[in-house]
Amino acid sequence: MNPTPRRLQPLCDKVGRARVETTLRAFYRRLFADPMLGGYFASLDFEAHLAHIIEFWWIAMGGKSERPPTFDMIGRHQPLGITRPELRHWLALFRQTLHEELPEELAVQWSTMAEGIAGRMTGIVKG
Repeated sequence: MNPTPRRLQPLCDKVGRARVETTLRAFYRRLFADPMLGGYFASLDFEAHLAHIIEFWWIAMGGKSERPPTFDMIGRHQPLGITRPELRHWLALFRQTLHEELPEELAVQWSTMAEGIAGRMTGIVKG
């Protein structure tokens, strides 16, 4: 008897593009209102930034894109002078949003991805 082959399901298929957008919109509402991080977003073209971030996460989760990805996370964030406490706070707010917007299993999986990205960012943060 042959076992049924296990089919891996990318996180993008589990979450869905609409829920990626909904979750990120909720997160950015939280960021804009946050006293520590809100200033970074005050002069941002929000819709353009959001579209870019949705595309970033969609591709990171295994989704396909019609336009070639052009993500320079380190280069874009390095000039901002982000501090370690700010990065930790960003991650905490992101986790909180994920757990409010998604089922637990999906929130944990996406949060794990965010932690990996934050780990790469620690090389450019101050203090």
